[in-house]
Amino acid sequence: MRSATSFTSSLQRLWQPRKPLFWLVVVFNGLSSAMAWGLHLFKPEGVALVLLTLLALANTGMGWWLLWRLWGETENPRPVDDPGHGPQI
Repeated sequence: MRSATSFTSSLQRLWQPRKPLFWLVVVFNGLSSAMAWGLHLFKPEGVALVLLTLLALANTGMGWWLLWRLWGETENPRPVDDPGHGPQI
């Protein structure tokens, strides 16, 4: 049962629609998906392939970095009656 609680607390740390950083993460992940789809659909060659691939990878890296910042800016919610952690000090 601990894993369900852990998953819920992790989701609560990431789902923060009132923070602009959350929406940046959503936009960057959406753009990454669109770029990957475009690369697969249009199959560019040569310099265009390299350039678009680098842009897609940079976009993905930026999305992960923003996600890491969002994760770090939110505190870990602990259940009040969790017997595994003892009292909060």
